[in-house]
Amino acid sequence: MSLIDNLTNYVKSQSLSSDRKVLFESFLQKGFPTIKDEEWKYTSLQKIISANYILQTEKSEIDYSKVKQYSLGFVNKIIFWNGELIHSPNINGLKISGFSKFNCRNNDSTTLLNSALANSGFTISVDKNTVIEKPVEVLFFNSIKDSFSQYRNQILIGDNSEVKIVEIIQDLTNSSPFTNYFTQICCNKNTKVEYNKIQNNTKSSKLIDCMNIFQEQDSVCKVNTLIFGGGFIRNNLNFEQNGSNCESNMNGLSLLNEDQFADNHTFVDHKKANCTSNELYKGIYLDKSKGVFNGKIMVRKDAQKIDAFQANNNLLLSAASTIDSKPQLEIYADDVKCSHGCTVGQLDENALFYMRSRGVGKEEAKAVLTYGFTSELLEKLSIPVVRDLAQKLLANKLNVDLIFSQ
Repeated sequence: MSLIDNLTNYVKSQSLSSDRKVLFESFLQKGFPTIKDEEWKYTSLQKIISANYILQTEKSEIDYSKVKQYSLGFVNKIIFWNGELIHSPNINGLKISGFSKFNCRNNDSTTLLNSALANSGFTISVDKNTVIEKPVEVLFFNSIKDSFSQYRNQILIGDNSEVKIVEIIQDLTNSSPFTNYFTQICCNKNTKVEYNKIQNNTKSSKLIDCMNIFQEQDSVCKVNTLIFGGGFIRNNLNFEQNGSNCESNMNGLSLLNEDQFADNHTFVDHKKANCTSNELYKGIYLDKSKGVFNGKIMVRKDAQKIDAFQANNNLLLSAASTIDSKPQLEIYADDVKCSHGCTVGQLDENALFYMRSRGVGKEEAKAVLTYGFTSELLEKLSIPVVRDLAQKLLANKLNVDLIFSQ
């Protein structure tokens, strides 16, 4: 039974509200995206949606040893186990609640499906004039085999406030779970937000992750996406600047091997004047892994004095690895500074020869040069624990021991 058939039968068995039924019908009309859709040209869902998934979750015993194993040790933790919120911290100036319905402007099919059927997730509200000193760690655990999970999250940041968030989605089975994940962040005036996604899931896991960010005047938002594990990953990251003097920062690192696949789509909509956006995505591909980068910057007619930067740099470390990159600019204003670019290459043979002539082993030399390729991006990670984890995962993936100076 295909996933759409499974979903249709599931909906018939549920008592959905009328608005959810409308959303599901809209999803059915569109269907899952195919490679005929321009935004999915390099990414096929055919094998994924042909599989049979479990749609109804059941309560199961919580394994706190797994929570400890995968947590980064932050004091402030939000923990979900099979869709159930099992722990949330008490933080002055910050409120945490479970799933809540909210509207989104996306009309792509996977977001419509999430809007129609998601019933798990969190809402974070940060009061005005509040600085959350310690990062908030959000952990999603799934222990159900072959599950299809949908989470829907909302983060509301009051004026003049700051918060940092670290997110981990972790499957605990050797089956093929599929997660359809949506997060919406509203950055009000003069806010500072940093969101870190650590995607290091099992080899058979599948993830579609959509994040919408709405920024008001003088807000600064940074999203760091670190991809080390997972069988299939599609990230849709959308920024909308609705006030002047906004700053949007996107940093992404993909290190893939075997037959892993990761697709990063970004869209920055400059709607107001005197704003900036900075986008740096780096990919390292080994074995038969494949990467996709599709980044688009749009500058509206009235959005003058925009400074937008976009770069996608890639290393192919095997003859069988591939990357499809499509950086785009769509500019309707005439007083802007915008640039974009893409590079695809291999390690410098002269540098490798020099290091080996100085007694450095072949694999260690490759690892050092690869780390040098990533260092510019790793320096942008402001949370030391996140940066240390990225360095450790980098060394593990390259199968070497590297000692990093602080």
